[in-house]
Amino acid sequence: MKCLELFAGIGGFSAAFKNQNIICAVDINEQAARVYRSNFEHPFLIAEIASLSVAWFQENSADLWWMSPPCTPFTRRGRSAGLEDPRSSALKHLIGIVPQVLPNLICIENVVGFERSTAFDHVCREWGKVGYHIDWTIACPTLLGWPNLRPRFYAIASLERNRTLSRMYEKQARVLLSDFLDASNDEIESLRLENRLANQYEKAIDRVQATNVGAVTACFTAAYGKSVIRSGSYLDTGMGYRRFSPREVCRLLGFEDDFVLPSELSRRQLWHLLGNSLSIPVIRAVFGGALN
Repeated sequence: MKCLELFAGIGGFSAAFKNQNIICAVDINEQAARVYRSNFEHPFLIAEIASLSVAWFQENSADLWWMSPPCTPFTRRGRSAGLEDPRSSALKHLIGIVPQVLPNLICIENVVGFERSTAFDHVCREWGKVGYHIDWTIACPTLLGWPNLRPRFYAIASLERNRTLSRMYEKQARVLLSDFLDASNDEIESLRLENRLANQYEKAIDRVQATNVGAVTACFTAAYGKSVIRSGSYLDTGMGYRRFSPREVCRLLGFEDDFVLPSELSRRQLWHLLGNSLSIPVIRAVFGGALN
């Protein structure tokens, strides 16, 4: 199936569905492009999606469009401005482009709450007029037995009635948090949360223990490493708390160990990119049947 990977980020869709023919990935973030190009050979266009014309989409004809637009406009932190938020300009543009190009399938990922937004209402109304059938669900890695919270909205718009999302999930074999950890002693020291911050935010930070078989990490966001609270979990080492390394976060998102994290990017840059990426096991579980 020929695919356009829009809002491609570091390539979560490509990593999840390696059998798909990605004809072009598009994102405005140059750091994301570095990661993407280190892992995939297909074309990556650094561009503002709102600037791409109908003719461009017609020339890059694809059966499937993957869309993971910026989520902040649909969060409380982003004041839930939706399509009125300037960061939604690309999504707003695509809502208008779809009826003119008519790709067979469109897959969307966003934050929980998108389903209640005027943006989703607009999607359903405008795409429904031209024959799309839309199915959506909410899913989280924990439904698969994965030790990471990341509830997200998923939708598929199809010109065929039989394309629906899966809601039956098989638990994965690897479920222990300890399976995802391997930071070296030197790295652990540099990941340590300063005592001053640990004491200041003692009651607010999310802590997990590797020895706890039921441990589940909080959702890692793009603010991890910058914001002390509400951006992800800290590992309780028994002698204090430490952050999860970018590689450990990468694993918790379901990326394989051969997924390259370029050494020229800082830890903070990698955390930011990973926080904006996808849960690989979830999108495989939710979309896998519809994309076969």
